[in-house]
Amino acid sequence: MNKFSQAEAGQAMKLAANSLRALSEENQDLKTKLSHYEKKEHAEKVARLMEEKGIEPELSFQDKVAGLLRRERLDVVEEAVGLAAPQMKLASVHDDARVNVEGSSDGDSGFAAQQFAANLASS
Repeated sequence: MNKFSQAEAGQAMKLAANSLRALSEENQDLKTKLSHYEKKEHAEKVARLMEEKGIEPELSFQDKVAGLLRRERLDVVEEAVGLAAPQMKLASVHDDARVNVEGSSDGDSGFAAQQFAANLASS
């Protein structure tokens, strides 16, 4: 039967303690990475929902994800996006006073544009 001396037992315990510290640090690093990937996945999910609803159309998908990653609570943002009504572009007014009405044919566009412009002028 092999016996450990007190010095050998001390060395084994010191080695075990160092190994446990190293594993604990590695475990913490892995938890941090996992948390980041989970948050990124959640941010991408919310950004896709924003794209579907037409929220902040001026931002690219990647810009939306980057903005969401800076937020603390994505669950609150996701709930707010879920409650938001889809955004629809009905018409646009250009600097030269041209009015484009979305979804209308060329024949209807002139009348609709005139009506839109008249409503804007009366406001």
